[in-house]
Amino acid sequence: MSAATTLPLGLPRTVLRLHRVAAGLWIAFVVVTGTLLLWLWGPGTTGLDIRGHCDPAVANGCTARGATADSYHYLLSLSDTLITLVPVAAAVFAGGLLIGRELSRGTAELAWTQSVSPARWLATKLAVPAAFLVLGTTLLVLLRRLVASAAPGLADNRWHHSTATYDALGPTAVAIPLLGLAIGAVIALLTRRTLPAAAYSLIATTVVIGVLEVVRDRLWPTVTVTGDVREGYPYFAGSLTSEGALTGAGARVADPMCVDDRACLTEHNITGFYREGHPPSHFWPLQLTETLLTLLLTAAATATAFYLLRRRVR
Repeated sequence: MSAATTLPLGLPRTVLRLHRVAAGLWIAFVVVTGTLLLWLWGPGTTGLDIRGHCDPAVANGCTARGATADSYHYLLSLSDTLITLVPVAAAVFAGGLLIGRELSRGTAELAWTQSVSPARWLATKLAVPAAFLVLGTTLLVLLRRLVASAAPGLADNRWHHSTATYDALGPTAVAIPLLGLAIGAVIALLTRRTLPAAAYSLIATTVVIGVLEVVRDRLWPTVTVTGDVREGYPYFAGSLTSEGALTGAGARVADPMCVDDRACLTEHNITGFYREGHPPSHFWPLQLTETLLTLLLTAAATATAFYLLRRRVR
């Protein structure tokens, strides 16, 4: 550790120098994924030959039949998947290389004896990759939204099309990698070994992301639409959370699958059907609420990491 680390920018430079390969890989990832999105926004969209009326509120309002349609759908799905893998990669990096390796090798303790306090060491260790993550994922989300705005009616560009599409279109794509980074730091400080920290960080972050996906539909009040027995199930545009039959008393029950059998419907006292979920207009309320929740979890995980560090130093 050189005397430069005592200067305001010395420690961040040291972190960048130690992890220049990881920084280079991240920049390459952003460049490659961004290039895919730019192609999708430009030549990919131009060659789609969209037929029908693209309306985000209408299912299957338009379809793509052009020369780039197959490539467009494949590369768009690939781009969404790549963006959603960033939180897990951040957790593995933080747990295994960023913090876990230095604790296992004892280089962290060496840094603490060179006029670098443990708290400052950890803060810089987290701040530098966090800045890279925020800048990179923000750029990718903006490009992904440009792609969606060019053909908003296509199913692949609707936020309720898939979990990956939802995650790639909003600020949760920026917040969740920060949570993965914080979780990796906590796991590294608990295990203090490189490979176990990387493995446990992968598992822990995957579980947390899964829990967030489970509770997502409960983060904002849902909307219910109903129809009588003649209409059947009403049309619902958006993310469907539940559906079923309605009784004469207004109770929601499982669909007895009577189809058009009037006697069966009467026997089960079925007077209509319902569908419940989030319409397209709920995208931003869901995104902002989940982002806030994610940032709160990130703050809690970061505070836990500093607590574990203080306890280790003692």
